[in-house]
Amino acid sequence: MHQRSRRRALLGNLAPVERLGITDVLEDGGLEVVGHGGQPDAIVDEARRLQPDAVVLGLDDDAMSDLKERVRDVVPRAKVILWPHDETEMQVFDPGSSSPRRIAVSASQALLTELGVDRAVGRE
Repeated sequence: MHQRSRRRALLGNLAPVERLGITDVLEDGGLEVVGHGGQPDAIVDEARRLQPDAVVLGLDDDAMSDLKERVRDVVPRAKVILWPHDETEMQVFDPGSSSPRRIAVSASQALLTELGVDRAVGRE
């Protein structure tokens, strides 16, 4: 069986500018952004189909709590990261954990570190 060489991320209900920025950060860090969705049903369908290693959702979305649980149900081995629009504190749900870890966000490096990328953004 062929194993994937890069970690894969799905981006969810993020604003278009956030999605572009996070895509750049993740790809610069060596992750593969395998898809994105805007509406909750599309995000859940993409998560089920793609089986990513991580799903990044917008923390400030009113429907986020239900969406987070639906995503965790279809990809229980994925890390789910709730990204705040104001980039103050992301919430990380590790596989199997019912409560989040809260991480102060001051730079995109925090996102990469959380997803297992050890090098600084933009450094080869």
